[in-house]
Parts: sequence; structure tokens; C-alpha cells
Amino acid sequence: MKFPNVIGRRELINAAVIGSVAGLAGVLFFVLLLSSMNPATDTQQANSTPEQEMIPVQSSEGAIDDASSVGFFANQYGVFTSYESATDFISEYPSLNTSAIIEVNGNFYVWSAVSPIREELILSSNPTSFAKSFTFSAAACSKEVQKGIPSILESNDPSKFYFQDGNVPENFPQDWQSVTSAIASFSRDLSIARVQLIAHYFGKNECMKIEF
Repeated sequence: MKFPNVIGRRELINAAVIGSVAGLAGVLFFVLLLSSMNPATDTQQANSTPEQEMIPVQSSEGAIDDASSVGFFANQYGVFTSYESATDFISEYPSLNTSAIIEVNGNFYVWSAVSPIREELILSSNPTSFAKSFTFSAAACSKEVQKGIPSILESNDPSKFYFQDGNVPENFPQDWQSVTSAIASFSRDLSIARVQLIAHYFGKNECMKIEF
């Protein structure tokens, strides 16, 4: 009479073991499923975040710098480590008597002319010169008058440089008339006027930059 009870107990034990194993397998499967899903989610977030951050940065600054930064070409004769050595070089060549010495980052450049168009420069073989490209920028200046100087110098219209009877527009520097009058006393060439005006205003305003 006790035999059926023994069989029932064994079946109960077997069922419990099988149920435990099945439950453990289910938990492991669920954990593995979650771990396989998380890396994909992290990857998507990592890939999407930089794209959202890159878009607006460049579009905001380009228009600001373009209005006060202009590219030019200089007729360059040499670069010197001191103002005195640059002056000595100029004194050796009478043809350089209208040139300018411009200091950029501790170096002294001898330029005889500046133009927005490279082909307008007349290069020399004695002494040797070449066209040096650079950007004249007033983007860091706080006054609108200063910011407008590069675009004024870009013009090839003499009427934008020289004014009669002191009729200088309000958006020009206050000393523009006196500076251009002094330049006109030895040359009416706009490329020479540009290099002299750049030397004057670049040396006078720390906010202006010359970049190569």
C-alpha cells in the first residue's frame, strides 16, 4: 500500500528539478537578450550625438569674418629679423624707396605693393621679388570703422581712396585724408597706396591681423 506513495514523491522531486532548470534557463536567456540589445542602443546614441553637435558651429562664424577679412597679394622682397636690417636692404635699392616694412610675429617683411589681384603685381628680378598671398583681417576689432578698412582697400576705384576738400565718408578713419594725401605726394599707384595704408593701420591697431 505504500508503493504508490513512493512513486508520487519521486515524480514530485523530478518535476521540481525540471521546473528549476527551466526557470534558470529562462532567466539566463532574458539576461542575454538584454545584454545583446544594450550595445546596439549605445552605438546608436554615440553615432547620433556628434552629428547633432557638428551642424551649427561653422555656419554662424563664416559670415562675420568675411565682411572684415580680405585676401591680398604682396610684392615681397624679403623677410628680416630686425627693422634695421630691413631698412638697410631697402637703402641698397632706389627702386624700393616707396616700399613699406611690415612686422608680423616678430619678422619684418619688405613689400613694395599690395593688390587683391595677383596679376596686377609687377615682379622684379633685381632685387628678386615674388607674390606673397595673405589675409588682412579686422574681424577682432570692436569699431565698425576699423572693420571696414580691409574692404575699402580691396577696391580698385581711386575715388574710394582719395577725396577732395576733406569730403571723407563717416565710415572712414579720421586720419584717412592726411595719410592718403601724404602717400599721393610720392605716388598715385593704388598698389603702393594699399601697402602704405596697411602698414599704417596694421601698426596702429592691435586688433588687426595679417595671416599667411
